Amino acid sequence: MTKEELQRKVDELTQSLESFTKNTEMLKQDLIVAKNALKVADRPKITQDQMTEIQDAIYTVVNNVDFTDCNNYDMDFEIDYDNRIAVSNMEFNNSDEIADDLCSEIGSLFNVIETEDEA
Repeated sequence: MTKEELQRKVDELTQSLESFTKNTEMLKQDLIVAKNALKVADRPKITQDQMTEIQDAIYTVVNNVDFTDCNNYDMDFEIDYDNRIAVSNMEFNNSDEIADDLCSEIGSLFNVIETEDEA
């Protein structure tokens, strides 16, 4: 082969490689889109009315929590620079209770059945 023929061959292979690389990237993107679509397709379907009921249940539980009850918090106190007592740390303790209430309220909206795997 002559030098020109070899150069032509190198150019053709370079173009082929670039084309293959672009196609690979496009296929990767298509695969990501398809995987995301599969995740969405596997989700259970609910109506907008059902979603509204779930939202109402969440709002009901959260609005009934007494965030002003000081027994719901653990507080650490310190003496401030000007000899005043200040709260240095405050932690809310009833997050599990809120989560349980949410699960109970939302669960009451559905007819929960046992699957064969659970039985």
